[in-house]
Amino acid sequence: MTVKDILIGAAGFCGKTELADYLAGKPCSDVGAAQREAELILRCYNLAENEIALDYLPIRRTEEVVSDGMVPYAALEKAPVEIFSAEDGCGNRLPFTATGEGIRVRAGKVALTYSYRPSIKHAQDAPEMSGKANARLLTLATACEYALMSGMLDAAALLDKRYRDALACACRERGGRLKMRRWA
Repeated sequence: MTVKDILIGAAGFCGKTELADYLAGKPCSDVGAAQREAELILRCYNLAENEIALDYLPIRRTEEVVSDGMVPYAALEKAPVEIFSAEDGCGNRLPFTATGEGIRVRAGKVALTYSYRPSIKHAQDAPEMSGKANARLLTLATACEYALMSGMLDAAALLDKRYRDALACACRERGGRLKMRRWA
């Protein structure tokens, strides 16, 4: 599955069949307008994927590094958002401290598990999902964001309900974290 497939589904959820056809490679009457809409829905996808990964279903990565007492963040392949654990070669948990410069952990080989921010996607890229998220969740989130940005407020309200229900289900079933809504 690619981001393009999710964008086509989101356009369909919003009732934008001409946009879905354009994204699928079919000819359309106004190519310039369709291109602008395609850029907007791609931006909505990136916002939705970011929200899900940072607030609800973090994308986890485990990486082995060699520590001299401090592992700089630059030594990791992705920039970490949250450090979950540090383990030695035998799988024993190690105490660690996240500082402004890096992660303080005992010297030697260490397996760090952390979450990271998903990269900006293009239509041909594959989505970065934790094992907990699925394509339907990303499609609903993208459609909701697109409807809101396009001024389709009734559709946005309906899609938001469906998206929040799917998100609650994913968080409940798969151990994510769902923040309670609060009135200010």
